[in-house]
Amino acid sequence: MLRSDLDGARPLRIVVADRHTAARSGVRAALEGSGFVVVANCADAASAVAAVARERPDLCLIDADLPAAHDALRAIAALSLAPDVVVLGSCADERAFFCALDLGVAGYLLKDVTPGRLADDLKSVAAGGIALAPALAASLVDHYRRRRPRPCGPAGLTDREWEVLTLAEGLATKEIALRLRLSPTTVRRHVSSAVTRIGASGRKGAVEWFRRVQTSERE
Repeated sequence: MLRSDLDGARPLRIVVADRHTAARSGVRAALEGSGFVVVANCADAASAVAAVARERPDLCLIDADLPAAHDALRAIAALSLAPDVVVLGSCADERAFFCALDLGVAGYLLKDVTPGRLADDLKSVAAGGIALAPALAASLVDHYRRRRPRPCGPAGLTDREWEVLTLAEGLATKEIALRLRLSPTTVRRHVSSAVTRIGASGRKGAVEWFRRVQTSERE
């Protein structure tokens, strides 16, 4: 992913997509007042995807209520140099939130966020963090507690990480994404997380580890 220098050498470049002219203007003013450069201000999903492909920004901020927003998220995640994407929703819609997470977004904020908090959250995302509205963060914790990730030996992989590794030996990332209805970016994140948990050297090492675990379970 592309990243701006966070020490002030280069301002963060962002694409903003919102169907409402007033909202786009307000967000643009808030971000530019905090040192961002809005390289495109888009009114529809197709324009947002085209702008991201053309401008290669550091970040993309997308209105959750934008028509075809999910198609845009999927298309942006599939780009070779995809930026971090943050969704801006009008309410704490859990279904929309979890759908966006499955599509690989790095943040989900609500439209009542203050300009200063919005800028800080976006800078955090650009630095490798995540940004969640407090109400949605609580939903995520509740969801995690209900799900109770499956421990797989000492690594403690989640159900989704285990599922991805099940397919990783015979399928490419894009094929896994299609099979599980995820974005390639999300698949790569699950693989990376699994690699870290089990202490493997990379995807190949994780697949070999998984094969050994499967063999030991059958014996």
